[in-house]
Amino acid sequence: MLFNFHLPHYFANKVRSQVEHLYFAVGIGNLAQSIVALFEPIFLFAVVGMTIEEILLFVAAVYAIYIFTIPWGAKIASRYGYAHTLFFSIPFTILFWLTLYGAKDNQMMLFPAMFFLAIQKSLFWPAFHTSLARFANGGQVAREFSMAYSIMNFVQIIGPFLGGVIAVYFGIGATFVVASIIYLFAAIPLFWSKEVFTPKEYTFKGTWELYKQYPKHFFGYLGYGEELLALIVWPIFIYTIVDNFEQLGLMITVSTLVATAFALLIGIFTDSHSKRLTLRVGAFFTSLIWLARIPVASAFGVIVTDSLARTSKSIVTIPMTALTYERAESTHIMHYVVGYEQALSIGKLLAALLGIIVFGLTGSFAAVFLLCAIIALMFLLL
Repeated sequence: MLFNFHLPHYFANKVRSQVEHLYFAVGIGNLAQSIVALFEPIFLFAVVGMTIEEILLFVAAVYAIYIFTIPWGAKIASRYGYAHTLFFSIPFTILFWLTLYGAKDNQMMLFPAMFFLAIQKSLFWPAFHTSLARFANGGQVAREFSMAYSIMNFVQIIGPFLGGVIAVYFGIGATFVVASIIYLFAAIPLFWSKEVFTPKEYTFKGTWELYKQYPKHFFGYLGYGEELLALIVWPIFIYTIVDNFEQLGLMITVSTLVATAFALLIGIFTDSHSKRLTLRVGAFFTSLIWLARIPVASAFGVIVTDSLARTSKSIVTIPMTALTYERAESTHIMHYVVGYEQALSIGKLLAALLGIIVFGLTGSFAAVFLLCAIIALMFLLL
């Protein structure tokens, strides 16, 4: 299994082995996650019997915990290494899925589930971003992230449809079991080569100094609140139009296929053009597409707007992440990554709370879509 993953006609320079192996781990892990991710909010809504406001409150609690546990995850990654910390996150992902599924019989299982998810995020994301920021080759940061982003999207082409088929023929519980088994294999690529790592100490004081030095940067990351509502409210909205799991998964597979084709091109474009301008164009279109979702009332409308939304999100995410990695490398990588993750988590927490208020007052998906259109404009601050 020890082979090189080189794309000489796409990358300007050779991709380092740490990044190559991360690609494989991300591919396996995201295949597992994509099998259940679309169905998690639908499961809570249709099986557990939670309202949209209750689901958003559950997610808000996860991010409230995560905001405070991110520095703890950064300390572990700085002390034990990025590959080891990514490995440590795997059991918590599986525990989250198992306790989430257990909530169908006992909603008290949601309490350990929210802690397992927050811990998983705290271990995974600081290590993931720091690894890519530290080992990316200069001049192709956007391309290297766009490759990781495209791998995530590529496996999401397969995952939703596979999850839908499993749910239809074996029950939604089987999707959690299959995803858990697949996710275990994500550990293998992390240790294809020995991790070369010098232990360091992380302190939150360094992150706090960056907050004071670059306040505008971190306010811009609040735009990630739009992503949370897209992951929670949008799937439930689709479910109200198409309540067949297999068909629902196929629809998302089609839209993801379209978006993935564009993601690699966006990576090349971003490395040779202004990242901030590309990001702003993406933020503008993301906002417009949320408005275009308001009149959607058919499966065809879902596919078209979801494809456009995933494409426009690539135009935001790829240059924004490239900018984040460059800024992190020019300051202190782990300190900046923690600030980035905390800021986007605050954005998601606020979006969840605003979503509760807006949907609670109006009972309207259209009102939430309008809220998402407004939140997406926060990316313009970056």
